[in-house]
Amino acid sequence: MKPTNKIIGIVDGDVLIYRACNKSIKENLDVKKTFDEIYDEVKQNTACDKYSLHISGGGNFRKEIKQNFLQYKGKRREKPENYLECREYIIKKYKPVMVPKYEADDTASVEAFRYIKNGQLYMLITLDKDWKTIGGLFYNLLYNNLSAVSKIEGIEFFHQQLLTGDAVDNIPGIEGVGPVKANKILKNKTLNEQFEAIIKAYKKHYPEDFLSRLNVMGTMLYLIKDFNDHSKWSIEYWRNYLNGI
Repeated sequence: MKPTNKIIGIVDGDVLIYRACNKSIKENLDVKKTFDEIYDEVKQNTACDKYSLHISGGGNFRKEIKQNFLQYKGKRREKPENYLECREYIIKKYKPVMVPKYEADDTASVEAFRYIKNGQLYMLITLDKDWKTIGGLFYNLLYNNLSAVSKIEGIEFFHQQLLTGDAVDNIPGIEGVGPVKANKILKNKTLNEQFEAIIKAYKKHYPEDFLSRLNVMGTMLYLIKDFNDHSKWSIEYWRNYLNGI
């Protein structure tokens, strides 16, 4: 694909589905029409030249990883009663990007990193903070504002997640470490120094199994950059990646 000076919007379809479902139930509206209106509003607010809609495929490779540290997404609530109706409608009408065993987060990340390699402009459109680990233009659907996240900032955010975990996805990180403590551990360090400090923190809190625990947390949190990346995150993998920056 040749890069253009046009901006491609990479849209979190999962978020839009839940918005449409919840709004249609609350206000007794048709869920299909509600989704169309919400998606049209997103396009109007972001004004990209082209859009790529992403929804999660069936299954999830993270749930297939053998480990004893967490139940991935174990605290998620039941889906709205009209979820399947809305999802099936979107698949039929919009032909979204959807890959079995991968979340929308992953397929969006793969698309974004393909654009990064080609020099193509793109905008991430979501309210999911995890997408900040990708980097680039970031349109927050919760606050309707646009910001730019650099590659370094994206990695730093991922490093913070390794320490704090992600409560939304039931990923614990290090018990008792929140944003304030994480910032103290990472502050005034290079990316390589940050990662070594993270390893040290895991070893301090979990001396018997810190390596396996950190490998699991990293695999659960990491958004893949291509489909060959599938569940191969490890301490050595990340060290090599940071050394290549």
